[in-house]
Amino acid sequence: MSVADEGEGHLSLSAYLTQIQKAFRAAMPDSCWVVAELSDFKRRPNGHCYMDILESRDGTEVAKARCTMFANVAGKVLQQWQEATGGLPQAGMNVLLKVRADFSPQFGFSLMVTGIDPSYTLGDMQAKLQKIISSLRERGWLDLQRGLPAPSGYWRVAVVAPHEAAGLADFKRDAEQLAGAGVCQFEYFAATFQGKDCSESIRDALRQVHERHQAQGFDAVAIIRGGGAKSDLAWLNDANLAAWVCRLPVPVFTGIGHEVDECVLDLVAHRRFDTPSKVIGFIKTALMSEASAARARAEQASALIQRLVAGQGPYLDRAWGYFSRRVVERLHAEHRNLLDRQSRFDSGRARLITQQQAEQQAAQDRFSRLTLGLIASERQKALLGASRASAQSLALIARENARLALAGTLYDKTNPLALLGRGFALIRSPGGEIVTSAQQARAAGRLDLAFADGHLSATVTESTNGAQTT
Repeated sequence: MSVADEGEGHLSLSAYLTQIQKAFRAAMPDSCWVVAELSDFKRRPNGHCYMDILESRDGTEVAKARCTMFANVAGKVLQQWQEATGGLPQAGMNVLLKVRADFSPQFGFSLMVTGIDPSYTLGDMQAKLQKIISSLRERGWLDLQRGLPAPSGYWRVAVVAPHEAAGLADFKRDAEQLAGAGVCQFEYFAATFQGKDCSESIRDALRQVHERHQAQGFDAVAIIRGGGAKSDLAWLNDANLAAWVCRLPVPVFTGIGHEVDECVLDLVAHRRFDTPSKVIGFIKTALMSEASAARARAEQASALIQRLVAGQGPYLDRAWGYFSRRVVERLHAEHRNLLDRQSRFDSGRARLITQQQAEQQAAQDRFSRLTLGLIASERQKALLGASRASAQSLALIARENARLALAGTLYDKTNPLALLGRGFALIRSPGGEIVTSAQQARAAGRLDLAFADGHLSATVTESTNGAQTT
């Protein structure tokens, strides 16, 4: 039997959830300030805002809730927030929210946001910054960049910046002029400067810079952003990112885009500038100063040389006269030496030619005698060879004649015509086939008898004794 059958009452779902809603509002009528991490923030076109907040302990999520801030409240709250931070709330920020618990039969449980305190978030950012600085100081890394020597020149500069950022465009305008003049080269590395992936993205870019530096050294590294909300600095206040900048073996210049507020990268960098334009302006000024100093040193050296030359005029004249005389004397001595060497060379050449001619004649005589001896020897060898060949030919002819005589004897013994001369006859059928038996003769009927002196035809007849011919 069911509960309904027993007659007990029941409620619809909406009615039951409405009761829960009333209980909620009765139990928690007032708002309360809550501290949490903002994991998601979305503002709809209608002005309503939806947020997800959470609480974590030791990396484990212990609480989570969904929040709603209606447009009539969001307009005023977000205006105050922007005036204080320069932007909108973002995921990853620690926030202080004024909320009121609510339950809706249609949408379920939610926290209604009626206020956000920007000072708490800014204070949390500052506290986080100070914690990072203390950690770097304890490790001895805080002043590593400032301890690096200033660049002696700006031949190659690495630039880490967001892709297509406004500050990057301002930087590139002057950088391209310097690069076009051939006084400085710039290599760009893109990175994200806000959001949860900000720290890892910039660290990846710095890893690439370090690898390129090992292959072909950089004189400086510029980390620039160019404007943005004050709250965006929170993404740059990362301990791992700061450690990377501190340990980079190249001077780092920052131009984050804030004149008053500083992030940890500004505090650990070799030099800090307010904007990207001031970074490139400093590099440009340094290059111009180097050029001016080089020009001044060149002018000083030229003037010094001129003074030295002017003061040493008489000494130079005397030195030139002495040098000229010594050169002329040396040339005359070398000329006489060359003439003497030429004479000795001519005499030696004549003796050498005579000696070579005598040796050549003797060699020709030896060659003639040797040639005549070789010709006689070769002639004798040829005659001996011809004699040997003739004897071999005669022996071969005798052997061949003996073979022919033997072949003639064998032919006479085996030639059928020779047998016919001794009384034998060759019997053929009308078809020309040789008959070797009486049976073949009876079958042929007529026979051709070949004797040594002619042919006869015969007819085969039968007798009691066998086949006969007539």
